[in-house]
Amino acid sequence: MVLNSFTETHCHILPGIDDGSPDIETSLAMIAKLQAQGAQAIICTPHYYSDCISLDDFLSKRDAAYEKLKASLPPDSPRILLGAEVYISKYLFGNENIERIKIKGTDYALIEHSFRDEFSEKTCERLESLICDWGVTPILAHIERYGALMGNSKTLDYLLELGCVAQVNISSFADAHRKIKKKLFKYLEAGKITLIGSDCHNLTTRAPEYGEGTAEIIKKCGKDALQELLENSNRLADGKTL
Repeated sequence: MVLNSFTETHCHILPGIDDGSPDIETSLAMIAKLQAQGAQAIICTPHYYSDCISLDDFLSKRDAAYEKLKASLPPDSPRILLGAEVYISKYLFGNENIERIKIKGTDYALIEHSFRDEFSEKTCERLESLICDWGVTPILAHIERYGALMGNSKTLDYLLELGCVAQVNISSFADAHRKIKKKLFKYLEAGKITLIGSDCHNLTTRAPEYGEGTAEIIKKCGKDALQELLENSNRLADGKTL
C-alpha cells in the first residue's frame, strides 16, 4: 500500500548502533522500503538505555552512525531527523541538558518504559519532570506493550492529561492479540492515539511495513482516522504541536 506523504516516527534504521540495522546496506534498503510506501521523512530513534550509558556517549555514537549513513544516502532520500527511543530511569536525570533527547527541531521525545512498569507515582513524577523541568513532551512508545495502559484506560487518560502523547506500532493493529487490538481501536476512536510508527529493526522479522496495519485502521475506523495519524506524523517532523 502506498500512503499519502507521511513521516516514520519510530525506527531503528541507523547502522550498527543498537539491535536494529547492522550495516549501511540494510539501512538504505529499509529507507527505500519506507519511501516506496510514501514516507517523506524518517525520524531515527535508536535505543538510548539511560541506565547503561551517559547521554553524551549515546549522542556521540548516534551522530557518528548518522554521518556514516548520510554519506551514502541518495539525493532523493526522505528527510532524516535524529531522535532516540529513551529508556527512562533515574539515571537519565543525572545527565546535563536532558532536553537533548528531543527529536531534532521539536519539543518531543520518544520514551520507553519497562514492559512491567505499572506507571506508579514515581514513573509519573519522572514524566512530569521531563515536561515541567526540561520542556520535553514525552511520546509514549508502543503503548500496546504495557499491561498497565491496556488494562486500565484511566492510567492512560492520566498520562495524556499530564501532557504525554501515545504512539502505537502500526503492525499491532493487524498482529496483536485480539483483546489488545480491540482496545487499540477503542482508543483510536476516542482520540487517545496520536502517532503510529513501524518500530522497524530489520527487513525480515521487524520490517518497515505499513500495509496490513493501515488496512485494518481503514476497515475499522475509516480513511479519515488513518489520514489524521499520517498528518500528525508530518506535524511532528515539522516541529509543530500535536
